[in-house]
Amino acid sequence: MEGKKNIRNFLIEEIASLANYSLLDSVVISGGNPRVLELFLDNPFSIDGVAISVCVKGRGKAKIGFKEYEIEPLTLMVLIPELIIEPLERSDDLFLKTIFFSQDFIANLKWSNQNELIEKIMSLPCIALSEREYDTLLKYYSFIEEQYSRDTMEYKSTIIKSLLFALVVEIFFVYSVHKAEFKPPCRTDELINRFMKLLQANYKSEHNVRFYAGELCVTPNYLMTLVKQKTGKSAASWINRALIIHSKRELKNTDKNIAVVSEELSFSSSSQFCRYFKKLVGITPRQFRNTDVDTQQR
Repeated sequence: MEGKKNIRNFLIEEIASLANYSLLDSVVISGGNPRVLELFLDNPFSIDGVAISVCVKGRGKAKIGFKEYEIEPLTLMVLIPELIIEPLERSDDLFLKTIFFSQDFIANLKWSNQNELIEKIMSLPCIALSEREYDTLLKYYSFIEEQYSRDTMEYKSTIIKSLLFALVVEIFFVYSVHKAEFKPPCRTDELINRFMKLLQANYKSEHNVRFYAGELCVTPNYLMTLVKQKTGKSAASWINRALIIHSKRELKNTDKNIAVVSEELSFSSSSQFCRYFKKLVGITPRQFRNTDVDTQQR
């Protein structure tokens, strides 16, 4: 891809809307819908949630995080909010089975291994599956798709969440089997990963690069330079991105007063929050809440 391109963040709800899929408790099953692929072709993107994808046929190449990965049949690809994905090329017959779901699903599992799994995904978002692993994961997909497509069924949501939890645990097992493929990140990559984790934990209350530099025991200038070199975006842009993603999610998916959203994100006043939001998004929070189409961050 040539030239500088904006990074588009997709809300799970937006993926469902644009691909004409129903949304069940923040879960979207895409099957092999080509419309889903088309959403992600033009620009680098990230997802405000988790995507678990298995390549069934065709080939592609993408830069995920800091590395390029080949995508071919039997490739498992797991995407989390901290990862930026830049599509590089793909064949016309590329076919992916994908499940999207809210990151809150993982957080609500209260599962002791979830942090370890997230670290492994950050290190290796793509894995070449064995035939047996591939067949097992596709069985999970088929069963979840079957439940998802039923028109009416008592306990449908509970069943799907239980199956999705089983799929996540199965993927953790796959990552454990492939542990020999993991390479320790270099010091600078490890620092970036730590910055991203700190950001996810603290963005609501800490909006200044100086805080994150202090927590990482480096100077603000060093952190700003390193983040820009490694990710193509400034540290301040990453902080803004986290704040805007949270704001959009709350404005679209809840009835919270704008003043409440502002307070959640530690702005001194709702007017300050509104000015900040309009500067980055181009419209006011109220206008964004009332529009059907997402507006990209500038």
